Amino acid sequence: MATSSEISRFLARLPEAVAARFDAEQLAAVELHFGMRNRVRHAVDWRRRIKFGRLSGYVVILAGRDRVED
Repeated sequence: MATSSEISRFLARLPEAVAARFDAEQLAAVELHFGMRNRVRHAVDWRRRIKFGRLSGYVVILAGRDRVED
């Protein structure tokens, strides 16, 4: 999971009035997001930005062992 320092840094970047409105459930969701950022390592993790004239996008290919819990 995310550390309290990550949550504190996140909240510090927000306007005070916005940060003050987070309730416990919302902060738990933010903490889950930060925890999931570094959770899974993949054998293949290929990410590229692509441009077609004015349009741009990205391509991500992830591959790894399936860890489905039965």
